[in-house]
Amino acid sequence: MPTSIVDGTVEETSLKWSRRGISLFNSIRFRKDDGTEQTVHKAVVKQEVADQLTPGARGRFYLFKAFDIGGIHGVRLPDGRAIYAFPGNNEKIFLISGVVALLWVLLAVFTKGGIPLLGAALLILSAVGYYFMSKGRQEAKVQFEGDG
Repeated sequence: MPTSIVDGTVEETSLKWSRRGISLFNSIRFRKDDGTEQTVHKAVVKQEVADQLTPGARGRFYLFKAFDIGGIHGVRLPDGRAIYAFPGNNEKIFLISGVVALLWVLLAVFTKGGIPLLGAALLILSAVGYYFMSKGRQEAKVQFEGDG
């Protein structure tokens, strides 16, 4: 999972929606300390971090990309505050869908004597998605804690 750091100031944000403690930004544009700009598109952010992403906010922003989902998982502000919040809802969704797919496959094996291809495919996709999201969350945590 690629992680990266942006040291700079939030120039502009475009919020698509915010609900249940998660925000999805169409774009977040940063002015980096070296004068260049960087724009992050389709960023998923937990509310604790999203509250800090206002135009003019300065600090160190921690970005992640896991299983084709990207966003910001942490911020360190000049006043010393450090906020970490990884948006791990997709990890839970993959886990739940994996359990449901496993139950479906087991039920089909015991009642029909065969494995449904769609159930097997969903089980594999759920396992892969859960693995990459878990790995992404762990790497993001290590990145944030290691940069203290």
